[in-house]
Amino acid sequence: MQVNFDSGGAVVIDRIIKAYGFRTKLQLCKHFGTTSANLSLRYKRDFFPSDWVIRCMAETGASLEWLANGEGEFLPTEQQSKETILSDDTLEKLERLAALKKEGAITEQEFNALKAKLI
Repeated sequence: MQVNFDSGGAVVIDRIIKAYGFRTKLQLCKHFGTTSANLSLRYKRDFFPSDWVIRCMAETGASLEWLANGEGEFLPTEQQSKETILSDDTLEKLERLAALKKEGAITEQEFNALKAKLI
């Protein structure tokens, strides 16, 4: 895998947004604690956002190959093929979390963190 660190940053940022499941770029800004001006500058300069890629990998499980080049699988094969059997109690908790997220009581980041602890 070869990564060009001098260009291609804009498409990598788009993949990061997709990996988190955000609908807007503003959601990414809020998640990373940055401004929309900073994000705009990153798009304009088009440099590879290595700091964001590492954080995204750690938080979402997205593969480096997919984030950096758009090649391969979004999640490593071992994670995709792992079958998870959830108890009724866990399913109920996930449904409650989804309802809280839908109501706006918790953020996407909080939802993902809590979901990861359950599964």
